Amino acid sequence: MGDLGVGPGVLKKGASGILECLTSVEKVDLKDPAGQAPSLGEQSAADALTAFCATWELGAGLLADCAATLAEGLNSANGDFTETDEAIRDAVNSVKSDLG
Repeated sequence: MGDLGVGPGVLKKGASGILECLTSVEKVDLKDPAGQAPSLGEQSAADALTAFCATWELGAGLLADCAATLAEGLNSANGDFTETDEAIRDAVNSVKSDLG
């Protein structure tokens, strides 16, 4: 099994960075541009704009959900890493006490 190659603080910082990036994604709202589509005058152009806006909003939402899940996983890994590190440190200290 491979080594993570990073400490727990890096995992937590990565999760925070992802969540920070999501702030602007969560604000994607294209209802107004889609609502103005009929003013284009050409039905096919209006339909294309409406479809684009709906697809873009859906895609942004899915991307945000996936990124939030990834951030949750990083935070969980950070917690597991920290707990394991503490358990190893406690075990080593226990062995040192027994030997000393």
